[in-house]
Amino acid sequence: MNPYSRFGLVSNTVSAAAILGLLAFIGPQFLASVETVFGQDTTSTTLAVGGAVAIMVVFWLAMTEAIFPTLFRFNTVRRLILGKYYFEGTWLQSEKGDDHQRLSVIDIQPDGKGFIFSGYSLNQDLEIESNTLIEFSDMSWPFMTYKHRNSLSDGADGRRDGVGELQFEMNRSASRRYNGFVQFVRSPDRVRIEGAKLTSGREVKSLRTLQGRQTVFAKYWDLFFNTSIRNANGPITVRPRPVNMATAAKASAERRIVIESAEATEKVSSALDRIEETAARVDRRKSDSRDTSDDEIVHRRRASDWVKTPAKAKDEDLVDDEDLDLEDTPELAKASQK
Repeated sequence: MNPYSRFGLVSNTVSAAAILGLLAFIGPQFLASVETVFGQDTTSTTLAVGGAVAIMVVFWLAMTEAIFPTLFRFNTVRRLILGKYYFEGTWLQSEKGDDHQRLSVIDIQPDGKGFIFSGYSLNQDLEIESNTLIEFSDMSWPFMTYKHRNSLSDGADGRRDGVGELQFEMNRSASRRYNGFVQFVRSPDRVRIEGAKLTSGREVKSLRTLQGRQTVFAKYWDLFFNTSIRNANGPITVRPRPVNMATAAKASAERRIVIESAEATEKVSSALDRIEETAARVDRRKSDSRDTSDDEIVHRRRASDWVKTPAKAKDEDLVDDEDLDLEDTPELAKASQK
């Protein structure tokens, strides 16, 4: 079943009901007026009736091709008609392949009794690699098969034309997820895709600016690929995922125990270092006192002993001049030893 066939059904039904109601209301009066004006003139009566039928046909076409398509542009009317099959809006689509990882912005916009499916794809460096525009689609809920075209490719790389298939999730409310694949015509490989509808008006508006697009892509790139996007201007802050409070409390307690153990270890090490330093100082003092006790007694001397008197200086000069031998003069030898 194609949900978009409801638009044709609604427009045709309402137009038919309006025309039938108009005929029921003014039909008898119109026929009476024709008979009064033209009398028994069959040709004139036939032309009048034919003109009335042509007016009703024009009114039918105006309602189905102009009036109702204008009404169908309003999202409120489209939600009312499509119900749980309403999937129009802005989507973020992840593309995963062997050497293929991209995130696409898909806009599904109303177009009368149908829709327009277009978008663009960015890589991990936030560089645009391709765009998408659906040229043909076949809807059989919950599947949609389509042919798309990439205008950024010249066709030499075989990535200009491709096909794809989507499967929307089936809920009682409007779909917010889909999955499927895309495949380029000249490539045998299929790329897995997954889409999520943006329900926040703030995020949809953020995609209109470069800075806002970086923020939105950083959030959903982490959700789809479990990695962070690369940005030449520096890392982009991503809102952290919710954590289990019990796990967080346990980790905090373990971290506190590790910190307290480290502090206790540092205190013990500092105390041991102080004890070793104290023991080393005690050993040095004992060694100094032992060396002093083993030496001979050092007599105290007065300051006058270090001052040379003229007589003593004269005697020393004589000793130096005569080069006396200490062994021949026992008195001088004893004095020298002292």
